Amino acid sequence: MSMQPAIPSLRTGLHSVGWVQRSIILASLFIVLTTGLLGLALHRGGHASNLTDIQNLFVLENQDLIPVDSWDPMIAALNWLHERPGENVYEGVFFQQHIKFQYPVTSLLPLEAMKALGVLNLVAFERVNLLFVLATAAGMAILVLEMAARLRVPGARDDRMTQVLLGGFGFVATLCFYPVLKAFSLGQVQVWLNAAFVFACIALLRDRRALCGALLGASTLMKPQMSLFLVWAVLRADWRMAAGWAAVVVPGVALATLFYGFAPMVDYLDVLLFIGRHGESYHVNQTVNGLVNRLLHNGNNLDWSAEAFAPYHPAVHIATQISGLAFVGLGLLWRRRDRGAERILPFVVAGICFTVGSPVAWVHHYGILLPAFALAFLLLLEPGLRRPAGAAALLAAAYFLAGNLLFWPVNALADTALNVLQSYLFFATLMLLGLTIVLAGRHDRATLVWGGAEGGDRGDRNPHAGDIAGAPGLTATTVALPRAAAAETSVPPPAAEDPPLFVDLDGTLLKTDLLYESLFGLIKAQPWAALLVPVWLAGGKARLKAELARRVDIDPAGLVYNPAVLERLEAERKHGRRLVLATAAHHRYADAIARHLGLFDQVLASNNGVNLKSERKYEAIRAQVPSGVFDYMGNDEADYAIWRGARRGIAVDAPAAVLRHAASLCPLETITTPRRPRLLLIFKALRLHQWLKNLLVFVPLLAGQKLGEVGPTLQAATAFLAFGLCASSIYVLNDLLDLPADRRHPRKRRRPFAAGDLPLDLGLSLIPGLLLASLVLSLVALPPLFLAALATYAASSLFYNLFAKNRVIWDVMLLAGLYSLRVLGGATATAIVPSFWLLAFSMFLFLSLAMVKRYSEMDSMMKLGLEQAEGRGYVTADMPVLQSIGVSAGFLSVLVMALYINSPEVGRVYDQPQALWIICPLLLFWIGRVWLQTHRGLMHDDPVVFAARDKWSLAIGAVCGVALLFGRT
Repeated sequence: MSMQPAIPSLRTGLHSVGWVQRSIILASLFIVLTTGLLGLALHRGGHASNLTDIQNLFVLENQDLIPVDSWDPMIAALNWLHERPGENVYEGVFFQQHIKFQYPVTSLLPLEAMKALGVLNLVAFERVNLLFVLATAAGMAILVLEMAARLRVPGARDDRMTQVLLGGFGFVATLCFYPVLKAFSLGQVQVWLNAAFVFACIALLRDRRALCGALLGASTLMKPQMSLFLVWAVLRADWRMAAGWAAVVVPGVALATLFYGFAPMVDYLDVLLFIGRHGESYHVNQTVNGLVNRLLHNGNNLDWSAEAFAPYHPAVHIATQISGLAFVGLGLLWRRRDRGAERILPFVVAGICFTVGSPVAWVHHYGILLPAFALAFLLLLEPGLRRPAGAAALLAAAYFLAGNLLFWPVNALADTALNVLQSYLFFATLMLLGLTIVLAGRHDRATLVWGGAEGGDRGDRNPHAGDIAGAPGLTATTVALPRAAAAETSVPPPAAEDPPLFVDLDGTLLKTDLLYESLFGLIKAQPWAALLVPVWLAGGKARLKAELARRVDIDPAGLVYNPAVLERLEAERKHGRRLVLATAAHHRYADAIARHLGLFDQVLASNNGVNLKSERKYEAIRAQVPSGVFDYMGNDEADYAIWRGARRGIAVDAPAAVLRHAASLCPLETITTPRRPRLLLIFKALRLHQWLKNLLVFVPLLAGQKLGEVGPTLQAATAFLAFGLCASSIYVLNDLLDLPADRRHPRKRRRPFAAGDLPLDLGLSLIPGLLLASLVLSLVALPPLFLAALATYAASSLFYNLFAKNRVIWDVMLLAGLYSLRVLGGATATAIVPSFWLLAFSMFLFLSLAMVKRYSEMDSMMKLGLEQAEGRGYVTADMPVLQSIGVSAGFLSVLVMALYINSPEVGRVYDQPQALWIICPLLLFWIGRVWLQTHRGLMHDDPVVFAARDKWSLAIGAVCGVALLFGRT
């Protein structure tokens, strides 16, 4: 999304200032009239409306009824903590007294401050809340003006009347919006969060990302789900926003720990788990949880209970978890490549998704919709945007539903199947979400057209006057290359005015990034040295790159080049054009690549003191081209400074946002290479097919004959998902650490990171994101002992990848252990104690399968004529030993099974244990067949994946399952 400041002289020929003003007036009248007329109609019928809440902003009908919805529970919790220090506040207040204190103890810090100042009373709360409502309205006025200016809405920057109307529209829309009004009328802390989110949007638009993060951090202290914005920032490598968030949250948590101890932080997880399992049926809960609870008539949906929640229902729990993951995933990943102020679209969408994805989101929580409504309205006013048919009507309908109190007519349907209409605000939110996503796509296309129009009159002129001296300490390498070949061709000589072409390296010539390549190479080769990376980075990126280049060798022949760029450069070379490699990569790597390719006349690269990026790169180029006329080939926002001064630009596989802005800087040519959709590539990188291994968490259920019982099965399914997320993070790490080896492997070279189809920094974001998702899921839905098993699995996987992968025998023992840990994880999740027999059987069987994996890899290397696999400690001569160990271990697992069937313990579980004997010959057949397939070179890299696809394996598994069923009868 292009959010560059508007150019007042731009004439769109589509929308006049008058048309925009009329649209704003009509929208304002629509809001005021619907609020007023509907309010009067409801008031005459004796029902509450928006007008009632507007009146409460300034005059309470009953001064004794000061709103206390948040403050009463918070004051009760504060008193408990002061009167019973060290005791579990959530057990006492939430679970025993049934007071719905659903906030973390960090939310009590403002109350501590008010108590210290002697103003801890409800009247003070009411006045503070009123100030926050007015601040929200003022903030919305500012936000509407900011967004309109950056969307080039005619008159937004240079017409006083349009500005007044825009600001008034934002102010009036806020004070008529029912969720904002209701939050105040109830006395809700959400009033503070609404204001914080609006001003966070303003800070993001103004590129004050640390301030934006700080506002979100303050919100997190009140409402933990706002911590998802930290993940949002990390996924976008927005470290300034993340640092701002941490600068508020870390001291807040430390202060709360000082006041109340660390135990309440852990105890709060019990409350989150309880709410996630139950939710609320009351009609004001506008989420999937509330919708499904009401459809199933699971609890009273008409009367509010301050002491009770909806009864536990498995279908509600499953729907809540699935919808929550879907909404959170959309909020985190949508438009991840947007930069700077362009992120306002994914930012407001993330706010919506994090709210609607919660188990409980009351009507007053939806004040967070206001920035999204304003943005969608302004997008419809954007010049050049091709508006979808009915978009304005859909937006008006969504605002009418979300902005007004409409429960009175629909609550009459509470006991019928049509009680789905009680979720009208939820559906209005989905309408707004879908419309915003559609308008974003239309906006991309419209802005790309206008960006090109702006840049079209540049011609060959250079906007920067005067010569620029060379940057101090700059590394400039002249590469001596033969030019005879070019002279012998029949290609005509280059035109005299053909300027030099400067070519970026990372992401342009290369489909990868050398900084991350060297970083992962260091972690792989010297894990302990990687701990010094923050120290080097504190000295600047130039020092970091120099330290990495000094320690890590990169083979230019093993990198992934963009074939379309190579073809273009070879053609330019044949025409005799001067080619210069201009890169922020360290000169040691850049020089080696230039020598390897033999295409460049000169290299400009970073050295130990200068990081040659953006403006510094432009200065270096100008120092080499005194005339200031040159062309530049790049790929991302760091190249804006060079494109701004270039005669012509070439963008290589650049994101849509970069193309839009670059087209406004200079005449732009694009080079695009076909690639699969980003989401499919991410799924491939996560190796979802490997999640089949996580089916092992169901083994304790099967052995304990509890498979099919709702509670244990749901716990095992959640453990399956948690293991999958954790395992995928390890798979991504493994791919990043094994880039050179994977590129030399016949099959692994097609993995997304190795092939250059996914950027390496995305992998660096996916790892903590997946781990965090796995951790949160485990904390919220599973016993603490499962978290210990999961942590052991993650630590063992990390140890395997960093230290044990190239150690003989150690590696297969760890692989077998990782399989067994999945079984133990399933046991801890379902509270089923695994027997000695199950553990012994697992140990031998999984050791055999680990040997299959290694033998298969060595067989592939032998067929390629190699003696040793890259990064492995085995040689092809070891294959007979691996085979003998693997076959023996497999047959020992069958022996353990036979001993178990013949043991007294089997009679306690199975009524007909003789039915189990068929399993032993079937296992012998299967293990023998697996090893025979492996010996013939027909085995997949992973035997578990092979088993899931092999018809014989599936048939044997089915027969064994039938035998277990017969054994129980």
